[in-house]
Amino acid sequence: MSGNIYMDIISSQVSQGNFGGKNGQFGYLAKDKSRKEKKLSKAKYSESSPKKRTEEKYECDINIIDGTVAEATDSNGLSDPFIIIWSVDRDGHPDKSLYKSKVCKKTLTPVWNEIGVFKMKPSYESLIVELWDHDLLSANDFIGRATISVVGLNSFYRFNDKISVYDDKKSTPSGTVTLKISKTSKGSNFSSCV
Repeated sequence: MSGNIYMDIISSQVSQGNFGGKNGQFGYLAKDKSRKEKKLSKAKYSESSPKKRTEEKYECDINIIDGTVAEATDSNGLSDPFIIIWSVDRDGHPDKSLYKSKVCKKTLTPVWNEIGVFKMKPSYESLIVELWDHDLLSANDFIGRATISVVGLNSFYRFNDKISVYDDKKSTPSGTVTLKISKTSKGSNFSSCV
């Protein structure tokens, strides 16, 4: 509404097709009204629905050093172990695969000495480290998993530990993994850590 009752009536009549409609002598009133309505609806939309902010990710350096497998998973008495690092959802379950190591073939004492990088959100409080046996002709065999806290992870604090992984069906560790994780800082690497 313009505040002038006569202009509002004429504008309404023009919008309904009277007085020659939008192409008639008063057509400019309907065009002005529709422009004002569009501006108003855009303003309402931008006020009521703030832009969704995406959480910025940062890079983490990872150094998967070595591990052990307690029981062989292959018929040759050995395993072909590899590691998968997962982000954790709010219920504590694996959410998204962040990193996968190379496979160490035919061993119960894998030595990866693998250095890599993955992206992580600041909201992640923990990661899941899973140890698997790679099988070429069948499904990979799950060996065990552990959840590690990464709260406070930054370029000064790094996770550096030998962790035990567990199969949900057993009370004793099914293996171990030694790894280091830190927030990437310019020029950082693990060459001095290996």
